[in-house]
Amino acid sequence: MSIKQIPIDVAKVAEGMYVSKLDRPWLETPFIFQGFEIREQAEIDMLQRYCSIVYIDVERGKLTDDQVRRLIQMQRQPRAPRPQPARRTSSEPGKLVRWLQKLLTRLGLYRQAATLASSGQEGYGIQTTVRAEAAAARDAYQALAKHHKQLMDRATIRGDVEMDVLRRAVQPAIDSVLRNPNALAWQVFSRKRSSENYNRSVGTAIWCLMFGRHLNFDRDMLEELAMGGMLLDIGNSMLPKSIAATSGAISEEHRNMLRQHVEFGAKILEASQGVVQTVADMARCHHERFDGSGYPQGMHGNQIPPFGRIAGIADCYDAMTSETPYSKPMAAYDAARALNEMRGKDFAAEVVEQFLATMGMFPVASLVELNDGSVAVVLEQNPINVLRPKVLLLLDANKAPLPQPRVVEMRDLPLDATQSGALWIVSGHEHGAFGIDPAQIFK
Repeated sequence: MSIKQIPIDVAKVAEGMYVSKLDRPWLETPFIFQGFEIREQAEIDMLQRYCSIVYIDVERGKLTDDQVRRLIQMQRQPRAPRPQPARRTSSEPGKLVRWLQKLLTRLGLYRQAATLASSGQEGYGIQTTVRAEAAAARDAYQALAKHHKQLMDRATIRGDVEMDVLRRAVQPAIDSVLRNPNALAWQVFSRKRSSENYNRSVGTAIWCLMFGRHLNFDRDMLEELAMGGMLLDIGNSMLPKSIAATSGAISEEHRNMLRQHVEFGAKILEASQGVVQTVADMARCHHERFDGSGYPQGMHGNQIPPFGRIAGIADCYDAMTSETPYSKPMAAYDAARALNEMRGKDFAAEVVEQFLATMGMFPVASLVELNDGSVAVVLEQNPINVLRPKVLLLLDANKAPLPQPRVVEMRDLPLDATQSGALWIVSGHEHGAFGIDPAQIFK
């Protein structure tokens, strides 16, 4: 065995170690990423619950030379017997959410835990299917896109926005997300195939809504999230068109001019009637970062208001998965991995974890490639095992269209590669890859 990868008993793992391999399939555990640096006690507890032996990559993580030497010595020590494999039940996600709600309350990210908890509910339930909600979701998206253009036009001409009109405009989107958030997510990812047909402000508003729904925010808070998401880049209306339209590499001077959209947006909202503080926080702080590396004020940690943190990660995710004048789109899976690397740096760890729990590793309408080379579009997520969603197979191993697309419930398939019919997801593809248009599926 290479000295790079060392097996150790889970009782001896510590923060700073990089776990590269488990003694059981990753898909049998709740770990989203197949390889990660241990950063908190909760991850150690989870490893000890699911595994007996883990493999540590000594070239990654934050281990000192002395710690590496001790790890090498551990290889000769007796290993504890493997515990009975843990089984996840449908009640576990609810318990996890309640625990995180308490944590988010302490950190100021959850206004009140009593709204739904007092009624005995776990959270908002799914009221309809994606297919049944598709038409309403499409209408809600189009209404937001139309209203965003009106917002920008008014801000350009008059320097303010009509909050009462915006409040009414976001109601259909809130209704749709509460019935089934995946339907509007489908609309967003379908439109990302073409930058001309996609509105980043609308997409970000929808991600904010979905995040708030996941955290069981009440309707007033969801309304504020939706409005704030729509207004994050309202300051662009005051930038010269020549600046906003530039593509490719940009100079530092140009970058500083683009950053002025935050200040301009704050002025527009100050001139508008009925702007609540949470909405203003979102526009003012969506480029601030947890480690202080953001702008315009270089806020860090808890200096960033709660809704500003939500806006920041939602805006970042949408930018990564969209084609912009400065970058190509990333696959949703790659964007999730990138966000995971940002936790504790750009964004607070608990914010990243809960946002990824909201979106899933493979959101509906995202394109994925399976181990046999075939390509599918994700139809439904699997809340028990995020790596085993329901998919619709569209292309065969040679990337040729299948004569008849086939629905596959991945949770029902074997994981062992030696078994017949074993399938798993190996990677994601950017939206629009292979000419696939997810919008056609639910027409």
